[in-house]
This record gives sequence, C-alpha cells and structure tokens, in this order.
Amino acid sequence: MDESRQKLFQRTRVVGLLTLCSRVLGLIRDATMARQFGNGVIMDAFTVAFRAPNLARQLFGEGALSTAFLPIFLRDIEQHGRATAFRTASAVIAAAGVALLGLVAVTEAVLLGLRVVLDVGAEGELLLGLLASLIPYLLMVCLLAQTCAVMQGLGQFTAPAWFPVLLNILWIGSIWLAGEVFETDEARIYAISWSIVLIGAVQFGLSIPTLRQIGFRFEWDWPSGRQRVREIAIVIVPVLLGLSVTQLNTLCDSLLAWALTAPAAGVNTGWLAEYPLREGTAAALYLGQRMYQFPLGVFGAALGTVIFPLLATHAERQQFELFRDDLTRGLKMVLAIGVPASAGLAVIAPQLTSVLFLRGEFDQHDAAQTSGIIVMYALGVWAACGLLIVNRAFYALGDRRSPLRIGLLAVGVNLVLNLSFVWSLGGAGLALASGLTANLQSLASAWLMTRRVNDFRWRPLMVTFLKTVIATAAMIVSCLYIQVALKGAAGSAFGLFAIVSVGAATFLAAASLLGLREPIELLSRRRRHNHNQSPGSPPAGEASSADSAGVNDSATHDAK
Repeated sequence: MDESRQKLFQRTRVVGLLTLCSRVLGLIRDATMARQFGNGVIMDAFTVAFRAPNLARQLFGEGALSTAFLPIFLRDIEQHGRATAFRTASAVIAAAGVALLGLVAVTEAVLLGLRVVLDVGAEGELLLGLLASLIPYLLMVCLLAQTCAVMQGLGQFTAPAWFPVLLNILWIGSIWLAGEVFETDEARIYAISWSIVLIGAVQFGLSIPTLRQIGFRFEWDWPSGRQRVREIAIVIVPVLLGLSVTQLNTLCDSLLAWALTAPAAGVNTGWLAEYPLREGTAAALYLGQRMYQFPLGVFGAALGTVIFPLLATHAERQQFELFRDDLTRGLKMVLAIGVPASAGLAVIAPQLTSVLFLRGEFDQHDAAQTSGIIVMYALGVWAACGLLIVNRAFYALGDRRSPLRIGLLAVGVNLVLNLSFVWSLGGAGLALASGLTANLQSLASAWLMTRRVNDFRWRPLMVTFLKTVIATAAMIVSCLYIQVALKGAAGSAFGLFAIVSVGAATFLAAASLLGLREPIELLSRRRRHNHNQSPGSPPAGEASSADSAGVNDSATHDAK
C-alpha cells in the first residue's frame, strides 16, 4: 500500500480506536443514567437541556469554528511559518473565549427572566433549571474543541481523542457519587449537571500543557492576528449554517418529541386535543441517537478528523489529483464500513437495547420503544458518515455555499417527513424521517461534489459498493441465524456478543473472499512497503498525501 494510503489508514485506526473506547464508556454512562432515572420526566428534561451546550460544541467548537479555522491555520504554516500560525491560533482562541463568555452570560439572563416571568409548571421549571446549570459547559467545551483543532493542525490526533474518554469516565463517577450523596432524583440530576461543567473545565485545563508539549506557543499579538480573526468570522457564518443542518434535524426531533408528548395525568395544557407521543419519547430518541452516533463517531468522525487537513492542504497547493484520490479513498472506506454498520445496528437493535438499558426503572415498554427508534436511525449511519467526508471536501475547496444550500433543503424535508410520520409511527417516525433525510442529503452532496472534481472515477466506488452489499448480506444472514439458534438467550450479554462476533467474522471473511480491502486494511497494523509507484501516489520527490499536510507520526507512536 502506498505511503499516503498507509498513513490515512493508520491515523484513522488510532483515532477510531480511542473514539471506540469513548463510545463504549458513553454507552455505560447512558445505561447508568437510564438505570438511575428511567425514561421519565427527569430524563426527558435532562436530554433536552443537554442538547443546547452539546449542539453548540458540535456546531461552534468541533464544527464551524474548527472547519473555518483549520485551512487558514495550515495556510499560515505553509506560507508564513509557525510563528504567524501561532499568532492566528492565539487570537482566535482569545476572541472565541470572549464571545462565548458573553453568549453564556446573555443566555443565563434570558433563562432567569423566563423563570421569573412565566408560569411554566414543574416540568418547565426543571427544564429551564437544567439548561441554566449546563450552559456554562458550552464555554469550556468549545474552547477545548478549538485547542484540539490546533493539535490536529500540528499532526497530533491522539490527545484530542483522549478528552472524550476522560469526560465519560468522570461523568460515570459523578452519577455514582450523586446517587450516594443525594436522596431525590431531582437533586441528583442537578448534581450531575454541575459535574459536567466542572469536567469541561478540567478538560480545557489539561489541553493547554498538551499544546505546549507539541511545540505550540501562545503569541499574544492581537493587531497581527486580528485580520485572521475577521477572515474566520466571515467564513464561519455559511459554514455554521451548513454544518448545523444535521444537528438541527436532531434537535427538531427532540423538541417535537417533547412538545407532542402527552402531559402528565391531571395536567391539561389545552393546545392539542390528542397527543401522538407518550412520556419517555424524548429520552428514547436520545438513547436511539446515541446508538446511531456510535458507529458514526467511531468511524465517520475519526475519518473526517484525519482526512480534512489532507484535503485542505491539497486544495491549498492545488494538488487536485491527490485531492481526488484521497476523497475517493475516504468514500470507499465510508461504503465499506458504513453500510455494514447501518445493517448491523438495525439487526441487533432489540438485543442491544435489552442488554444496555433493560434494568432498574427502564422497563420492557421503554426497551421496545427505544429499539424501534434505533432501527430507524440505523438507516442513516452510512449516509451521515459520507456526509462528513463530502462536506469537508467542499470546505477544503473553499465552497461553503453548496453544503448550505443542500442542508437547508434537508431541514425542510426532515420537518415535512417528521410531521407526516409522527402521527402514525410515533417516536419511530421522527427517527425514520431523520434517517431518510440523511440518505437524500448525502447522495445529493456526493453528486454535486463529483461535478466539482475533474475526472472523478465512479467505477471504484461502484465496485466497492457491490462487494460491500454482498458481504453485508452474508453478515445479516449469519446474525439472524444466531438469533434464532440462541432463542431466548439472544437478549443476554452473551447472546449479543455471539451475534456481533459471528456477524463481524462473517463480514470480514466475505470481504476477504471478494477482495474488499478497506475493512481488512483498516484493522491491520502491518506495514507494507511498495517500492513501485502506485497510480494514485504522488510523484517521486514530492511530499506524500499525509506528509503534505504538515503532520507527523505522533498519533501512531503515542497510541502504541
């Protein structure tokens, strides 16, 4: 395998493994929360409240700000040297800190005003109180995301992937401690919310010495960095709107679930004669989204994190052949991993829900509701992974309008589908709408991107897709066979492990027989040296795809 392909796989594997660890801990965290609070009013309020700072993190931190910042940061390294790039990064971190602090202060004032002026009832009071408790997390986590973007620009992918692991470990500890110290569920959920803010502060504090270890130095020269801040501020608006679409669709699902849920017995809001949803739907959607985001975060986000600096540098250097080759590699990996991930998640949804959540206050009704939602969300796993890659390709080329136009259409489509499905399918209808919208948005974005890339070769993608479908079909058959063979034991932890193990082994065996290389190469740690120039590799004497991004092998070495 050529050096570019090898390093892409290596870095994706490192980030993916750390993200897998974080996601597993996240599942344990969610299972612990479900056991502690069940699918009730408190979990409904917390999941909706937590979406506000989490959405801000995904949009401002890991999303728009990082996406707008990284190409400019890499351009400064290429054209002006590290000192200039460090001044740019320092100015952006300072400006972001001031802006976010102001946003937090204004939001807290608005929430306080709403609690004083409006009579929102006990459930509304809980929601507003949790929002006020969690909003400061927005400041910490967005600044953390910005420092992590600087690390990635300098070739350090491992440390940023460790921070979510730390978050989940400390969050799980806070759930246990709150359960031991406080007597009521309401006091416990507030204690957990305050703990999350404290954890965010710890994460950001640890990122500063990490930056210094990899050579970064804060250069507080505001006049020289101000122009870059203005440039990023201009770029960030269309990027923010484009990246916000998927998150807005998810937020729309949760808000609709909360608004269309029948109120508690004896409470009559009077705005709907008949409610299509019942208590716990918002929490079930949150858990379903967590399952859907598991493969998306482990693979899709990892690949997007690694490939974006490469594509941005290729575009900056006008190395469009390398740009096309790395984009094609990324899309082939999306198909080879994302399609079986979608199918596998749908197949094991009942067992997954039973093993992870069916205990304590979380009963059979909650499990059935959550399982159905997971199946519907699973339809969009591969599409969401592909959208991460294609949108980053647009941003690397400086095209910020195309993702925005397609995204705005997707918001409208999702809303129409939500209102069409929710009355007949309930919470599962909201998830189905999001899954179908993700498919349509990803396909439209990929088609538009191929028009931007000269001589884009569809044949390798089609071959990869057909091989993946055959291997996935074999995987599904093996999973269903094990489910039938195990009968009642299929819902146990052993049953889930057996189904996943046999399904994964079947898929990998079929992939090997069909010559589907991507899954095998992603898992393999062997280094292959190809002394002959491969068709997609850079000419002799020119920097390889990975090296051209100005990155080093610290991510690979640190993980060993």
